[in-house]
Amino acid sequence: MRTKPELKSTRDYTIFELHELNRPLHDDPVLFESMKKHGWLPSSPAQVIQSGPGRYKVVRGHHRLDIAKRLKIAVWYVVDETTTDPWDLEGCRSAWTLSDFAVGKAANGDKHLQAVLEFKRKHGITLLSAASLLGGESAGSNNKARLIKTGGFKVADDLSHAKRVVAVVDKLRDLGIEFAGSAAFVSAISRLIWVPEFEPDILIHKVRLNKSLLEKRGTVEKYLDVIESTYNFAAKKPIPLAFLAREVGKKRKESFGRSTEKAA
Repeated sequence: MRTKPELKSTRDYTIFELHELNRPLHDDPVLFESMKKHGWLPSSPAQVIQSGPGRYKVVRGHHRLDIAKRLKIAVWYVVDETTTDPWDLEGCRSAWTLSDFAVGKAANGDKHLQAVLEFKRKHGITLLSAASLLGGESAGSNNKARLIKTGGFKVADDLSHAKRVVAVVDKLRDLGIEFAGSAAFVSAISRLIWVPEFEPDILIHKVRLNKSLLEKRGTVEKYLDVIESTYNFAAKKPIPLAFLAREVGKKRKESFGRSTEKAA
């Protein structure tokens, strides 16, 4: 029979340890000032589970515990042995970012997410761009975010598209294009890589001659247009890259929809 959780309080911080699946600690000035003024309210105790004789593992409340240590105030906690983990409890809360899930799971040994974080770091792109590319999709896909949160994200076997995309991004950044790693720009390059007529070396050559041609934009669609303009600068036979990228994108989307229906 399950015992009723009992509300407890202590100033002995040494009895607590952080749950291995929790997100990394980060600074929270608002919470700090609130606890500095009001203390740790017993109405919002930390949830802990027994980890040994007189020892507890914090499932929820590790940021409050960290602040309580700094302020030297009492910790309110409840021993609740509910079988769950921080991801199940916090998965629907906006306070947990995609990065929180990825970093936490990678730190707990998830090799696939370790690869995503390293890919992100190495090429200076966003987490979602890295996950989408390593997951075998275009950089602008959002399909992998849910898998990072709920589990099941896997690095694809075929990474040829991902490698071609970051090869362009890396070279353009080396040429001084500071926004080359932005989500919208990487997504535009990813869509263009699917276009047979697109030759990355031509774009890189044009930027090398005059990088002011490639201007910063705010959306994928606008980047497609400016990349096309740069690519076709002084060309005898301009290629409608933006149009072709959109057409290829539509076909890939339709193909993906059909494959999903078959799988269902």
